[in-house]
Amino acid sequence: MNAAQKKAMVYGNLINNTVQSIQDEQDKLNPEFETLRKALDRDQIERIDSVEYTKIMHDFKKGTDSYQDLLTKLQKAKAPARYMGTHMSLVAAFKKYVEGCTEMTESIGEDQKIDREKFNNAEKVQDENMDKFSKYMQKMTEI
Repeated sequence: MNAAQKKAMVYGNLINNTVQSIQDEQDKLNPEFETLRKALDRDQIERIDSVEYTKIMHDFKKGTDSYQDLLTKLQKAKAPARYMGTHMSLVAAFKKYVEGCTEMTESIGEDQKIDREKFNNAEKVQDENMDKFSKYMQKMTEI
């Protein structure tokens, strides 16, 4: 295996592990997101059990930290030349996604109050940028 092939293999493994980690984190956080989303839509945040609410806050913080770690790894990654442009776009989309996650986490207040506008904006940013991330991933598989 030559150096270019090794680089491609290391990069491919990083991308695969990153995508799996994102999926795992989303699988953990989505039920909690749904709890918050339903409570917000019904103006019933205060009805969420305080222990559950605190757990959700903690889990969102932990998840956002995990996404930040993944972003750092992606930013440091050495993509093969043919993937460089797509890699840069992928990193930019994921960076904005992580910013949306951070904003959402920050919208969840200690006092069992959620900044609705910040939460909704963060959701929109996350949706838009995960769609972009997915499109760039698809593009990579086609190269």
